[in-house]
Parts: sequence; C-alpha cells; structure tokens
Amino acid sequence: MTSIPQNLLDDLRHAKEFYDCCIAETEAGHDCVGTGAWRDAENWLKSAALNLGAYLVDGDEVPDA
Repeated sequence: MTSIPQNLLDDLRHAKEFYDCCIAETEAGHDCVGTGAWRDAENWLKSAALNLGAYLVDGDEVPDA
C-alpha cells in the first residue's frame, strides 16, 4: 500500500481539517449551518473518502484485513 497518490491523501487530510474547523467554529458559537459550511465540510469529507476508497479498490491496493 505504498503507491497511494499523495493528492488523494492530501485531499482527505484537508477535508478532515475543514470538518474539524467547522466543529470548533460551531462550538465557539458561529453559525456553520446557516453559512453552508457544515454541508460543504460533510460533502468534501465524504467525497475525499470515496475517492480514496475507489482508488484502493480499483487499484488493487486493498490492505490485508
């Protein structure tokens, strides 16, 4: 599992960081729902995870379970 493209890993990491920022902003009293930030964060995180999963399945890079 050493040949995962860096851009897929970076995308997932950035999506997770954005999601975590939305959590922190909401806890601080900001309206992330009204601005659409929550929806964007959830969509980005889901998309990044699905893209990585698709690569792992299609690229025969599935780790041993």
